[in-house]
Amino acid sequence: MLKQLIIYRIGADWAPNADLFIQSLEREAFEPCGSTQALSAGWVPPRGEPGAPLLEQVHGHWLLTLRMEKRILPTSVIREHTGERMDQIEDETGRRPGKKQAKDIAEQVTLELLPRAFTTQSHLKVWISPTQRLLMVEAASIGKADDLITLLIKADPSMSLHLLQSAQAPAACMGAWLMDGVPPEGFTIDRDCELKAADEMKSVVKYGRHDLDTEELRSHLASGKMPTRLAMTWKERISFTLTDTLQLKGIKFLDLVFDGRDKPAKDEAFDVDAALATGELSQLIPALIEALGGELDFIDQSKKAAADSSDFPTVSLSGGGEGGLHLGANRRVLGVRNEDGEDRLLFVGADSSRAVKHDQSGDVSLQSKAVLGSIENDGAEIAGVESMHVAQLNGLVHVDGLPAGEAGSIRQVDL
Repeated sequence: MLKQLIIYRIGADWAPNADLFIQSLEREAFEPCGSTQALSAGWVPPRGEPGAPLLEQVHGHWLLTLRMEKRILPTSVIREHTGERMDQIEDETGRRPGKKQAKDIAEQVTLELLPRAFTTQSHLKVWISPTQRLLMVEAASIGKADDLITLLIKADPSMSLHLLQSAQAPAACMGAWLMDGVPPEGFTIDRDCELKAADEMKSVVKYGRHDLDTEELRSHLASGKMPTRLAMTWKERISFTLTDTLQLKGIKFLDLVFDGRDKPAKDEAFDVDAALATGELSQLIPALIEALGGELDFIDQSKKAAADSSDFPTVSLSGGGEGGLHLGANRRVLGVRNEDGEDRLLFVGADSSRAVKHDQSGDVSLQSKAVLGSIENDGAEIAGVESMHVAQLNGLVHVDGLPAGEAGSIRQVDL
C-alpha cells in the first residue's frame, strides 16, 4: 500500500486514453544498466509479475511503477584509481598531469570501473485518478519524483502537471489548528509535530508522542515558529503526517478500514489492496484540500495578476537616506516594518515581488523573492504607504497587518 504521497494536478486539457498510454509505456520499459551505463530507469509491471501489463486499472484508477537501477561506484574509488594513473604518468614523463588531463583520466577510469560495479534497484509507485485529474507519486521528496515526472510527460506529452497547491498555506493552517486546538471537520490532531523558526538560526522543535495541546507549544508558535510537520488522523480511518509542502508521509490505514474484510487470496491481494488504498485516499485528499481553504487556481490567478499589473502606480518612499527609495512605474509598495532601526519594504511588479531591506542610510539589499498577488490593506499606514509585514516562511508567504506600536494577526496572502 502507498506510504507517502506527493500530489500533482493534471491539466484540464488531458484526455486519458489507457491503450495509447500503455503503448507509450512499453516504449520506455525498463532495461538493465549496460556495462558502462551508470543509471537506467523504465517502467515495470505494478503487479510485480513478468509479462503483466505496465498499466494496471483498478476501479478506474491507474497504477504504474518506475524501476531505477544504479551502478554503485564510490567517488573514493575513482579518486584512488585516478591518482594511481596520474602517478604512473608522472613517473613515465616526469610531468604531473594538469586539471584538464586529470579530468579526462577520471572519466576514463570511471568507464573502466563501471562494468565491475554492483547495481542497486529502487522503485517509485504512481497512482493516477483520471476522474479527479490527480497524479500521486510515492516518493520521499520532490527531487526524487522529478525524473519520474519527466518520463511520464515523455510517455504522454498532452499531460501537463504541476504540484497541487492549497489556497491557504499548510504551515499557516497547521499553526492555527494547533493554536486554537480545533482541527478541521473530520480530522484529529495526533501526538507528533515539528516546528521551525524562520530566522537565520532555523531553530527546530520536535514533539514525538507528546500532548500537543500545551502552552509551551503555543508559545513557540507565538514566537514565530511555524509547523513543518503535523501528525493527523482522518475519520479514524487513515493516519498520516502533513508537511508544510503539502506532502503526506507515514500513511497508515487503521483498523476501521479493514473491519468486515476477509484476508484476500494471494492472487487477489494486489487488486484488493489497490482498491482499498485508492478508494480511501481519493476521499481523504479532497477533504484535506478543503480544510486548507480549497485548491489554488494557478491559471486564473496568473491571468488576474497580469491584468492587474498595468494598474501599479509609481511610488516613492521617503525617510531613508537622501531622496528615499524610488520604485519604477510597474511597482507597488505593499508594506514597511521598522525592525531595530531598519525598514523592511516589499514591492511587487507584474510578474514577481521582492522584499528588500531599506536601512537608515538608504542602502537597499535583496532579502527574498516570491510571486505574489494582491494583499488586502488593513488601513495601517507608515510614511504614507500601507504598513504590512511580509514574511517568507519555508517558501510560503504570510502577512500580518502591523499598525505602529501594535501587533498584527497572521493572515494568508490572497494569491
